[in-house]
Amino acid sequence: MQDPYERRALLHLGDVMETVFCLSQCADEYASIGAAVRGNDALSGFTLLAFVDEKMPPRDFIRRTSGAFSFFVWPKALLDETLNRAMLANTVRHDLFDGNAKGWNAYVEERRRDVAWFGADVSNETLNAKTPVHVTEEAQKPSRYATWPWPLEPNK
Repeated sequence: MQDPYERRALLHLGDVMETVFCLSQCADEYASIGAAVRGNDALSGFTLLAFVDEKMPPRDFIRRTSGAFSFFVWPKALLDETLNRAMLANTVRHDLFDGNAKGWNAYVEERRRDVAWFGADVSNETLNAKTPVHVTEEAQKPSRYATWPWPLEPNK
């Protein structure tokens, strides 16, 4: 069963938070992500910055990333018994990669190294449409936090 490993791979919030924190330390010095990466060697190792629009202002990246990897939506969703794959991908796509199909595709490719299905439910046709993310009824069901980890079910 790959599910526990895929969930752990998607829980890369530590990397995202470190990227946001390091960028926030110099965000006022640069007009764009590209300028910040070129001007601050400490930022060159953060792969997420290579995927976003290099013209995006650092403060906009910080705001959008905070929404994309919302510190309550992603962790809660990854602990729910039924994983809402489309919601996980759509949250990031909508908040961080709207209008940036190239960056989204690069991010999906990077995530798929560990999670083969990530982003499969997101159409590139809607990527530039500024479509709002809708949380499905399934995602609104009560969580099963208290029973984590769940027993492995045979043949799943």
